[in-house]
Amino acid sequence: MPRSFHSTLSIKGPYAAAVCVALAMAGAAAADGDRENAPRQPEVASAAPITVEVPKTTLSIELVPVTMPDGSTLLVTRREVEWPLYDTYVHGLDQESPATPDDAGVVTRPTKPYINMDRGWGHTNYPAMGMSHLAAQEFCTWLGHKTGRTFRLPTEAEWEAIAEQSGATPENIDARAWHLGNTSDTTEGRALKEPDDLGLYDLLGNVGEWCTTEDGKAIVRGGSYMDEDYLLTPKARQKPHRSWNSTDPQIPKSKWWLADCTWVGIRPVCVPGDPAPAEEPASAEDTSTN
Repeated sequence: MPRSFHSTLSIKGPYAAAVCVALAMAGAAAADGDRENAPRQPEVASAAPITVEVPKTTLSIELVPVTMPDGSTLLVTRREVEWPLYDTYVHGLDQESPATPDDAGVVTRPTKPYINMDRGWGHTNYPAMGMSHLAAQEFCTWLGHKTGRTFRLPTEAEWEAIAEQSGATPENIDARAWHLGNTSDTTEGRALKEPDDLGLYDLLGNVGEWCTTEDGKAIVRGGSYMDEDYLLTPKARQKPHRSWNSTDPQIPKSKWWLADCTWVGIRPVCVPGDPAPAEEPASAEDTSTN
């Protein structure tokens, strides 16, 4: 059963620090005070990470501006998505009236997992893991709907460009990444290692991160706690495998959860200035089975 990330063994030296061009949230609040889909105003430059509140929750996410090779700016989630935020999406904890959700027809939520997906390793402040690529994409749609921004999974090229600027070297990988040699064969909690040169935590190691290839296929980048330290490089990549869900007893097998995959998570990116997606995904009634 393939689990290890394949990677070149050479690690490029740190690039010049990315030019930080951040954008501040603004918009008129809805009548009930909720900021979902609020009108947006021109965003202004800032040198600091952006904190984005998630309406109807006590949660927030931090976004770090990263300059891409073409000169554009991408806002990158500072940490991998953690269980409390992912639980909010899965279980509808942001809904005031679960019987008639206010995002019905806009957001597709997964079915509930039939096993304890955190494996008892830790929940609060721990990275969510074991979701499918589809579930990761729909989570980004939900997050965009909640915040009025465009969130999505990074493309494979974007993720690699970000990682190339992270300053990873064989000398600092142990201080910055969780890998097979410094964990107890489990994921680890929030920001326990040093941030990288961009200010991101756990870009390499801990859990791998869902991305999308140029032709729209799922790919996992960055390596995980299951990999040797020398495999954790900007080139680390792994294709999904059917064995990741081999013990799921459901027929058909779940399209939302990977019962045998404990090493894949999510780090969304946000496009500065773009409105939230206008196109509505399929309704939960049509797509949430399994």
